[in-house]
Amino acid sequence: MNTYSKTYRVTNLGPATLESYLETRRTLLRKADELTVQISMLEPVRTLEDMNEILTIDKDRRLVIEMIASCSYVIEWLQTGRRPGNQRGIERRAGYQREVLTDPAKLPTIPNSGEAPGASKEETEASRFRLEAALRGLTERERNCYMLAHGECYSFSEIAALLNISKSSVGTYMTRAQRKVADNVNSIVILVG
Repeated sequence: MNTYSKTYRVTNLGPATLESYLETRRTLLRKADELTVQISMLEPVRTLEDMNEILTIDKDRRLVIEMIASCSYVIEWLQTGRRPGNQRGIERRAGYQREVLTDPAKLPTIPNSGEAPGASKEETEASRFRLEAALRGLTERERNCYMLAHGECYSFSEIAALLNISKSSVGTYMTRAQRKVADNVNSIVILVG
């Protein structure tokens, strides 16, 4: 029975910084060059032992080349601040990628109301009345856009398709509606009599 043992040398590469990866890649490139020179010195092949030695050295060389590729990947990531191969960074994602869907039940009834979470039933009724009154101050298009966006969690594109208007018009209606609702909610006075 033939046992094959190989010794490995462990090298502490230090902290994972751009400089350490650059130095590691330089070291690996030198090692790959050394292995290539060793292969070229053994050629032309004359015996079976020479062929086996060349194959062993070539296997090590391919492993070193894979390590160089991994280092290059990490170096590019560290230099650019984004994943290599990506066309867009996280800051330039499309609108549908930035949207976070929300359950309408979790939406606040009045923006910036400052109410305590454990509000009484009368305060909740007053809040709902204020919101309904604020929504009555909107045009039909503004109300539809506002309700579809905040109540049904539709995107601007989906709202535009449903109402047969442009996406920019939806944005305009939403801006107007949010401004009017904020102004109306704060200015409505409830008379208790």
